[in-house]
Amino acid sequence: MFDYKLAQVEKRIGRLVKKGMLHSRKLYVFGVSENTRQIIQILRSYGLEPEHVLDNDKRKQNTYCCGILVIPVEEIPDIGNEKNRFLIYSAYWTEMTAQLREQGVKKSQIHMLYRDESLGNCLYYAAMGKRLHERLKKKYGDIRIFLCPYTGTGDIYLIGTFWKQYMERNPLEDYVFVVISKACEKAAMLFDIKNIEVLQKKMESCYLIQYFMLCPDKVNLKILNDSWAQIHTNPLEWFRGYKGLEFTPLFRKFVFDLPEEAKPEHPVFRDVREELKGTFEELELKEGHTVILSPYSNTLADLPDRFWNQLAGRLKEMGFAVCTNSSKDTEPAVKGTIPVFFPLNTAPQWVEMAGYFIGVRSGFCDVISGARAKKVILYGAHDRFFNASSFEYFNLKDMGLCEDAAEIEFESGDEKLIEKVIDQLGEEHGICNYSGI
Repeated sequence: MFDYKLAQVEKRIGRLVKKGMLHSRKLYVFGVSENTRQIIQILRSYGLEPEHVLDNDKRKQNTYCCGILVIPVEEIPDIGNEKNRFLIYSAYWTEMTAQLREQGVKKSQIHMLYRDESLGNCLYYAAMGKRLHERLKKKYGDIRIFLCPYTGTGDIYLIGTFWKQYMERNPLEDYVFVVISKACEKAAMLFDIKNIEVLQKKMESCYLIQYFMLCPDKVNLKILNDSWAQIHTNPLEWFRGYKGLEFTPLFRKFVFDLPEEAKPEHPVFRDVREELKGTFEELELKEGHTVILSPYSNTLADLPDRFWNQLAGRLKEMGFAVCTNSSKDTEPAVKGTIPVFFPLNTAPQWVEMAGYFIGVRSGFCDVISGARAKKVILYGAHDRFFNASSFEYFNLKDMGLCEDAAEIEFESGDEKLIEKVIDQLGEEHGICNYSGI
């Protein structure tokens, strides 16, 4: 969901929690999506854990979303129990609600987190966008504004890999590069990008875009996305994955209009070796013999806690130090591992010093793709992104980000997956497609 809508959802969930409507209840979130993953993270920030994620798509059933098992509605035990609560954020909310009601769920047990925008809201957003634009002009002057309206740090990194080539073809004396979070700022700092401006609130990117849509001649704005859905006249997203139109070709052409021969270029990583050596010693990590686990993804399929716990145990038996790329309560460390949280502008150096990285495909994988280390990246075999599988659309090799990662597609319940991952740690890297097993 757009980040301004995420802010609204956070408020609604906060109100439900304050009213005592979610605690001591069995919670179910309907529909596997990026929206659902974000909702689960919000719930976890309040100490709440859904029982299951619900989905009618048989390909998604018996997979995991944020480590939570996905089941069909029909498998909910005692579905009409008064303690059950159902959270919905989807354009198909009417169908979902009707399905639950037919199963005996009361209307009061269903909490709608989705809301269509009214004309009044759109005009209000545009007015707020005008104020933001005036604030930027006062600080930087009437210069070109590049806007990154998403929290995805991987997207920021990918912009950086083409930034030098874009600037060579489109030289600008000055510009402002606008992001919506400190994490995105850190990712941008890996590259030679100047005037990085972090918006004060996530909603502000929506405001600026709405003003741009209403008054395009008054805003010198370029949105750094191949098809941002808020620009509802741009249908390009529906071509994603169609006949080989995977990430890099679309991104290269429709964000930067660069030729086919343009390839992503990793930044030159600054030398932080001495700084990291002290941290490694303090955490008792082994240089060149540490595995960084990255179990979390906001967009693609993930794996249950059981998998990561068992994998960590095996790695420790092999003599590795094992840590988790962890972000406090919403992304806890894998059991028995050391939690680490490092700035994205030094993440590649962390992975290089550790020597090993294992993670589900996420934006973080983009950020560390240029690190000289053994990298194993995991993709759900049935995970789709528009007209392609997540592997087809996002694998690092085809994106031009690295040749040395072992990229594995996994089936839910594959008992041999841990062995397949461990095998890669001692072998030369390459694409290992285990789909269909």
